[in-house]
Amino acid sequence: MVVARGELWWGESPDEKGRPFLVISRDAANAVRQRVLVAPVTTRIRSVPSELPVGEAEGLPLPSVASFDNLRPFPKSLLVRRLGAVAPDRRHLLCAVAAATFDC
Repeated sequence: MVVARGELWWGESPDEKGRPFLVISRDAANAVRQRVLVAPVTTRIRSVPSELPVGEAEGLPLPSVASFDNLRPFPKSLLVRRLGAVAPDRRHLLCAVAAATFDC
C-alpha cells in the first residue's frame, strides 16, 4: 500500500473505533515501512499549537484537528480508505505544528 505524507486516511484498529488519521512520516519511510507515523484526527478542537486544523478542504465532513500530541505508529494495513490530503500550499504547517509540539 502506498501512503504519502500529508494524506488523511480512515484507520480501523481491532482495539478501538475507526477514525481518520493524518500521515506525518516522510515518504521515503512510508514506502518501505509496515507502520507509518500518524496524528489522530478529532473534532474536539482545543486551539493549541500542537493541533493542525483540517476539514472539508482535506476531505473531512466536519471541522477537525490532527493532534500532534498523540502521534503514534500505525500499521499501513489498517489504513482502509484515503479521505483526502492537506493541500501542497499548507504542507509546511506539518513541520510548524511538529516544531510547536516538540517545543523546538
